[in-house]
Amino acid sequence: MADKVTTNKTLKLVATFTDGDTRTLDLDNPKDGLTKEQIKAFETVAKNTQAIIGDKGGAEFHEFDTAKVVEKQTIQLDLR
Repeated sequence: MADKVTTNKTLKLVATFTDGDTRTLDLDNPKDGLTKEQIKAFETVAKNTQAIIGDKGGAEFHEFDTAKVVEKQTIQLDLR
């Protein structure tokens, strides 16, 4: 068996709420070429529908503070 290399991408969105709370949403395998405008459109939908609520007191979603794609590579070594 050869070494096994896997690469995973995660979109990390830091959501802020009206009570000052924050929550990080991790979305696996975001599409390539995701734009700021697409994130802002998602933010608008989340705000209008209140699909995301704060975990402390159920506060309303305010906005995404940051959005970044994190790429992680894992190598499983064959030591036999």
